[in-house]
Amino acid sequence: MRRLFSLCFALLLGLTAAAEDRVSWEITPRVTAPGQPFRLQIIVESDVVLGGAQQAGKEIRPPRGMALRLSGQIVRSDSNEATINYSGVAPEQEGEYVIPTFNLRFARKMVAVPEIKLVVNKSVAYRRTAQARAELVIPDRTFYVGELIRGSIRMRGGDEETVVASFGLESVAEGFTFSVTADRQPLAEELGQGMQTTFELTPIRDGVSELALNGTMLIQGALTNAFSNGGRDRPYAFRRKLTVEHVPERGRPADWTGAIGTFAAEAVQVSKDKPEVGEPIRLRAILTGTGNLDRLITPEIPSSEQWDILPAQERRRHSEEQRFFVYTLVPRLPGKLLTPSIRFSTFDPRTKQYSRVEFKPIEVVVTGTAPAKVDLITADPSAPADSKKKTVSGLAEPDPRRTSALFLGAPAAPLAASTTFWSGNGLLVALLTALTAATLYLGYLAAHPEIRIRGRARSLLRASLVSAANARRQGDSHAFALAAARALQVGSAALLGAEEDAMTQSDVERALPGADRALLDGLFLRAFGARFAAGATVATAADDEAALALVHRLLSLL
Repeated sequence: MRRLFSLCFALLLGLTAAAEDRVSWEITPRVTAPGQPFRLQIIVESDVVLGGAQQAGKEIRPPRGMALRLSGQIVRSDSNEATINYSGVAPEQEGEYVIPTFNLRFARKMVAVPEIKLVVNKSVAYRRTAQARAELVIPDRTFYVGELIRGSIRMRGGDEETVVASFGLESVAEGFTFSVTADRQPLAEELGQGMQTTFELTPIRDGVSELALNGTMLIQGALTNAFSNGGRDRPYAFRRKLTVEHVPERGRPADWTGAIGTFAAEAVQVSKDKPEVGEPIRLRAILTGTGNLDRLITPEIPSSEQWDILPAQERRRHSEEQRFFVYTLVPRLPGKLLTPSIRFSTFDPRTKQYSRVEFKPIEVVVTGTAPAKVDLITADPSAPADSKKKTVSGLAEPDPRRTSALFLGAPAAPLAASTTFWSGNGLLVALLTALTAATLYLGYLAAHPEIRIRGRARSLLRASLVSAANARRQGDSHAFALAAARALQVGSAALLGAEEDAMTQSDVERALPGADRALLDGLFLRAFGARFAAGATVATAADDEAALALVHRLLSLL
């Protein structure tokens, strides 16, 4: 009997041991240099046939500064083993980095991967000239709100690898506006083989902000050619802390309107140098330099005794870093006239000083004759005071005894005593006040579209909560999931400034940090799984409550 129990116990231990998943990982090299590429390989052995990994690169969360991307998987349909490969680039700061525990979801089951450690040490020998790498080029100084910052990502090839393409450059930092100006440009010859992507940043608030840039480059081995399939993609990630300030108030000129950069005024040009009196001509001023040309306000030129000035027109040549100001001038007098001077103040972020840019006037010869002057008041100064004739002004002297033109026979009453006058003016003032308030309100909404977007989102979220409650009472799990998922999409799009239909679980996580990813995956699968012929999922009442809690949390943020 004792022997039988021993055999059963040993069999149970064997089954238990066989049921455990075995997960191992390997980083090559285990200790890397700052910015050095590495390979991460995860090997999974299970007691069941695993099948292909589903979204193996979605749940892994690399530490800040590390670039990591899924590069492939080796899985057979009839095997209980799987190998998942990632390509990465080490952070630029040395230290010990930990990739936290994450899940690998296979067709048959989910496997937990323990935390992974990567050591970055500057003493490690690493030949940058041998492998392709990415470099962030951006000025190292203090920046200013409203300044246009130009930078680039240089992807340089090495002796063993060449760069053949790049894609996916994006910024996930807050506090900046970001735009890519040129992609996949070849590098200068002195920089070697490779390409670069240029971008522009504009800080929108002061303080210390972190700039985060992510992208991917496609590299090719030295032994292959550009037409083979031997290329592989390698991610890159950069994080920089930038200090942003407002331009100093001390010494700020009164006419400074936001120009930040280094600018130069070229000579002005006129469309005709010998116009006639009253003949319109065009005055064009060309501004060159580097800075926030798009944000410059056109300098105003007031009319004078010599010139009538019409509103200016403008345009910009982005590729040539030029800005054109075009004014229409109408000469009033004949003779040699100087065109009006154009000046404005700028702030140089490198010297931290204000300066003035001025377009020098040019001489224009105006032909023709000036309009004749008419004296409306004439008098003979030699005549005695009593004999001076009254000035002929064309107006009859007021006679209080005259009757009103509208009410003949009735004395004309002063306007101050007329109730019709005051009531009519009061009505006009009230109407003007209402129109002004409406214009200001509509202008404020136009300048801040996020108010309308978030207001609409709040209304849709409240309607979705009502629909979800009705579907829950009726026991319709699909309708509940669809209402909750749609509410999360609408709210996340309003917070992130994106399209509602494009919102995914990752976008909801960005809008709601700390949200349960497994809960979001199940909710979206229930809501939209029918589009992709996905299997039905079963949700508990706790899952529904958690989903509603996420919607309420999102509603509180709007």
